[in-house]
Amino acid sequence: MTLHSAVEQEIRTLIRQYGRITFAQFMQAALYSRRGGFYASDARIDAHFGTSAMTHPAFGALIARQLSEMWHLLGAPRAFDVIEVGSGDGSLARSIVDACRRTAPDFAQALCYVAADFEPRGPRSHPDIRRVKAEGLAAFRNVVGCILTNELIDNFPVHRFSVRDGRIEEIFVTVENGELAEVLGEPSSPRIEERIASLGLDLPEGFRGEVNLRLEDWTRELARALDRGFVLTIDYGGTASELYCGGDTLVCYHRHAVRQDPYRDIGRQDITCHVDFTSLMRLGERHGLTTVGYTTQRQFLTNLGFPSLLAALETQDVSAARGALSRLAMNALVDPQDYGDLEVLAQAKGLARDVRLAGFARPAP
Repeated sequence: MTLHSAVEQEIRTLIRQYGRITFAQFMQAALYSRRGGFYASDARIDAHFGTSAMTHPAFGALIARQLSEMWHLLGAPRAFDVIEVGSGDGSLARSIVDACRRTAPDFAQALCYVAADFEPRGPRSHPDIRRVKAEGLAAFRNVVGCILTNELIDNFPVHRFSVRDGRIEEIFVTVENGELAEVLGEPSSPRIEERIASLGLDLPEGFRGEVNLRLEDWTRELARALDRGFVLTIDYGGTASELYCGGDTLVCYHRHAVRQDPYRDIGRQDITCHVDFTSLMRLGERHGLTTVGYTTQRQFLTNLGFPSLLAALETQDVSAARGALSRLAMNALVDPQDYGDLEVLAQAKGLARDVRLAGFARPAP
């Protein structure tokens, strides 16, 4: 008899109850179930994948420059909120706050930093960071400042679909011969077909892809939480025309190895899906969030002064080996083979549509 983890047993129970479940239901349980979902477990996340914030504190230092400019554009209010959703181990929060202390003391005085996560991890003590356990933005209102996410939306559960006989059919998860398997059927929600139709895509027979319906609720939550200021989103993804030209963008990570099978090691591997930034921007506009910048992380960090930080390494009093390691880590932030091709989106509420941000001064090449 095969022994299944508690979270896989939960998934199989749902399938027995309903006959099949959507991939979004499967992904929700695999990542967030309190019975052993990947992000609800005690496992060290950095044992499976890295992020820009974990790679080098220069990432946070450059974002701090962008946040400081946002503060000035809002008129330098006495309190400037930064709500980082999906803060993980707090690496980004610490690097941002520490950079502000060193280089922008006036802004640091106004900065009210909240690091929110489904399951906060890592060191919790920092005098200028309030860490909270929260799912989404329901707990936040009247934010004046910036709502920030770094590699969060790619973990929102997605619906998967395939084109068969010229029609959109949803990919469901079921059990066949004792194993988790996929089966096609009528979409569980009309919103799946509506989203695809809204993008004006001409998808070929047999095409497989994903739709993130959670984006609709997410943009609504953003608009409700933000009174005046910005939303800064950094994630894997692209425009709809880019994402839906190559098919499935679902990727799994286990011990820093890339996988394509989400049904292995359930609860012990990350499951991600590239973000459709076209839909994110359009839905944002619908809820009063104006797009004021969109580029790659490589260009965003370069615009904010990455070359000067890299050059400053030469003046640091460290060993040659330490200096080389630091340069290697910093370059990973802008290398297209590492983090450089992540997308960065800035949206604004309560400001002029033509507001300009330094991070988006030059377009991506």
